[in-house]
Amino acid sequence: MTPQRIAIVEYVANSLHHPTAEDICIHVNERFPMTSRATVYNTLHLLRDYGLLQEINEAGVIRFDPNIRDHHHFICTGCGSVRDIPQELVNIVFSTEATDFQADDIEVVVRGRCVVCKSLGNVFVATS
Repeated sequence: MTPQRIAIVEYVANSLHHPTAEDICIHVNERFPMTSRATVYNTLHLLRDYGLLQEINEAGVIRFDPNIRDHHHFICTGCGSVRDIPQELVNIVFSTEATDFQADDIEVVVRGRCVVCKSLGNVFVATS
């Protein structure tokens, strides 16, 4: 493990905002200015392939999520932030008692405005 790869892993593991590869590249380059995009992408794909992080594809923007437990996402239509929604909340809606089918896989994405954007009105527009 190179210092650059360690920095990538640390940043993703400690990130609460589901960063893009570009976010990660910018952050890692603050500490290691010569870190290439290829190093970032190769490390992220390796972590994904080993099941250590998830990719979230939202409108063509790929974000990386270190939470590999079953969960869902809230995406703010104002600022573009992404937050986790616990699996347990969705299980209530899709319980076998509530439906006449068996769901093998469920992916829920809730879109709306976060507390900050809601309080600011329509000031922000998501760019990523």
